[in-house]
Amino acid sequence: MIKSMNDFIKEHFLQNIVLYIIVTLSFTIGVSTGALTVNALNGTQNEELMNYLNDFFRMVSEQNINNLEILKISVSNNIKQVIFLWIFSITVIGIPFILILIGIKGFVTGFTVGFLIKYFNAKGILFSIVGIFPQSLIMVPCYVLLGVMGINYSVSTLKNNKKSNRTGRLRKEDVKAKFLLYSTMVIIIFCILTLGSIVEAYISPVFIKKFIN
Repeated sequence: MIKSMNDFIKEHFLQNIVLYIIVTLSFTIGVSTGALTVNALNGTQNEELMNYLNDFFRMVSEQNINNLEILKISVSNNIKQVIFLWIFSITVIGIPFILILIGIKGFVTGFTVGFLIKYFNAKGILFSIVGIFPQSLIMVPCYVLLGVMGINYSVSTLKNNKKSNRTGRLRKEDVKAKFLLYSTMVIIIFCILTLGSIVEAYISPVFIKKFIN
């Protein structure tokens, strides 16, 4: 069974390698843009962000972290983004929006890490490793996979529409089966994303608190 699963994953990756490159490139461009944007901030914006970080550090060091609240926020954000990706994927014109959303995810990551490194140097790198990397290790691949699956489904829908217009035949059962399979896979990936939210809420804060102290 494990071998069959490995073969399936390998075949899926090889069949969609171009899409994986495109989606990963979109995320990478977002990261690079976010990191470069840090240098474009003016003095007032820098001061506001530094005050926000100082307040955050002070809150973490002096108070108990509300892990459940962090989990709720993280899961809520993931739900919204996954729903947007799902909606974009079931529309023929949704492909550019999928890439834009993935790029925005990269931008936020790049901006956050870039700001920490710029103003805290080596400590910023360490903080990024303990506070951002653990959950990103789960969430980023999930969003890349969602992007690839979304584009794949959108392209498949476009091909089916053309085939239907040309031949006048399109089995509703096949369309429904593909839709249910795709939606099920989206739900499964969201469950994996929830594991990332748990890491973000209950594991990363432990390292963050130790780091700040």
